[in-house]
Amino acid sequence: MIDKNGKLFGKINIIDLLIILVIIAAAVFFATKAFTPAQEAAKTETSTVRVQFFCYKAQVGAADAIEIGAPAFEDTTNVDFGKVVAVESEPSYTYFVDADGNQAKAEVAYNDAVTVTVELQGNLTEKGLYVGGRLYGVGASFTMHFGKATIYASVSGVSEAA
Repeated sequence: MIDKNGKLFGKINIIDLLIILVIIAAAVFFATKAFTPAQEAAKTETSTVRVQFFCYKAQVGAADAIEIGAPAFEDTTNVDFGKVVAVESEPSYTYFVDADGNQAKAEVAYNDAVTVTVELQGNLTEKGLYVGGRLYGVGASFTMHFGKATIYASVSGVSEAA
């Protein structure tokens, strides 16, 4: 079966055969990983979904730059998150232990806590929200663009729009 030159049936080098099999296995693995979320998302119909993004450390004034109706999209993948429907802003706070050992609260200078609500078409499933073939869920954090403003935010809520 394997001759003295390391060839299978005298024609195929064993090392070359193993390399080809590894490449094929890797291609199949990555293809299934890449297309599984899109296939699952395609099985369900889209609906209007509201997503809330929260940033506890937005620069003061960032919320003022976010306009109702502004387009929202994720920075890395450029996935469209629909339009902004609400913006809320309040001072950001931090907690610390004072000299007496009591917990105290202090306002963080130059930062606001901002909540942005967007409305979009997506597929809300048991696994999370599929938007543009990608899966998102509560707790995911990424850089978001809301019109002229850009903030690093976390998904804090996902629900069907009323």
